[in-house]
Amino acid sequence: MLSYTRFSSRVAQNALNFGLVLLITEETGRAVYTSLLVLALVVPSTVAGIVAGTAADILPKRLIVVLADVTRVLLCVAFLREGGSTVSYYAFAVLLASTSQFAGTAESAILPAIVRRDELARANAISQAVGGAAQAIGLGVVTPVVLRLIESRDVLFAICAGLFALAAVQALLIGSTAAPDRREVGGEPGGRWWTAGWRAMRSDRAVLHAAVELTLISATVIILSGLIPTYITDVLGVRIDFGAIVLLPAVVGVAAGLRVAGFLARRVPHSLLSSAGFVIFVSCLGLLAIVNQLAVFLGGFGMFSWLNSVSIGRFDGGGVIAMAVMLPLGFAYAVVSVAGQTVIDDRVPLSLRGRVGATQAAMAAVASSIPVVAAGALSDVIGVAPVFALVALATGAVAVANLRSGRGADRGPRAVEFAHR
Repeated sequence: MLSYTRFSSRVAQNALNFGLVLLITEETGRAVYTSLLVLALVVPSTVAGIVAGTAADILPKRLIVVLADVTRVLLCVAFLREGGSTVSYYAFAVLLASTSQFAGTAESAILPAIVRRDELARANAISQAVGGAAQAIGLGVVTPVVLRLIESRDVLFAICAGLFALAAVQALLIGSTAAPDRREVGGEPGGRWWTAGWRAMRSDRAVLHAAVELTLISATVIILSGLIPTYITDVLGVRIDFGAIVLLPAVVGVAAGLRVAGFLARRVPHSLLSSAGFVIFVSCLGLLAIVNQLAVFLGGFGMFSWLNSVSIGRFDGGGVIAMAVMLPLGFAYAVVSVAGQTVIDDRVPLSLRGRVGATQAAMAAVASSIPVVAAGALSDVIGVAPVFALVALATGAVAVANLRSGRGADRGPRAVEFAHR
């Protein structure tokens, strides 16, 4: 039931997020405004997220999920009654993101409470798969069909309100979870309540470096989210809603990565797994910056000459290369995410799990807040492809620095198991 409620709510969440991107892009036509929308969707993680993390550790988690889903239903209904404008889109994004923090944090805190520790890697892989499937349906089916075929913004918000209502009912059926011992291994550090997650991270070097990895890859994806609409239209030369299909191979890559990462997370040293994931991820980002040039280059060879004959409207060889690159990009994202999340779930006490998760999300929001706007503004000046290359370089540099400083923090699965015993 936890997977069902996450799926329903995330289909609605992703559909609304992509719908807002399309609506604002149509009204403004500039990447910087899309980046501002992404900022409005992630900034609430810094404030509402910390409060949500504390609530998830103290209050009944199932109740939080139900109330958050009901609140999102009311937000959709209120938006339908008030109508829409560019300003209202941003206001709705902030309110929706703030409420979603409570649901997402509580759901994440429920997972380690109902899954055995030796099954956490597989459970995290399933959780990521549910999110990936919901993203594919929300972005690739619901929003394009409603906004482009039915051509009704109100229908989109009505459908999403229904999905949030369904998620609330499913959350009621999760069943009760036993409250964790508040003095379990690792204890609960003293101090101000809003810094408890950060202090818990700093007390365990492996957890801190895993959190930095998750922050880095999450922040990169957030920055790319603000650039993707412009990338689809300017680099690939297709409509934004059709461009969502170009991104679907990333979902397939995520699914494949989850199958591998869930198996390897407890059998391969974390540093090796995350290093390989970041190498693939950064390399794919760099390739996305030169897909058109790469298509022309490969088209000169006999076995790839068919790239020159691809012409489906404005979709050509560059689009084919982009789709091919999206597959390993999604794979690498899954590997890094599951590896880092498994370390956190393994080593953080249940009584602090909500606050640590919320703190990590806040770190990603802070790390991406200025870059996401700067990247959008810069892409309006020099083009989106060079910005993709700059993001790839910056991500690679930070990943190398974190991996180098984290040597010795990874004690391996056997050491983690021994420590818990």
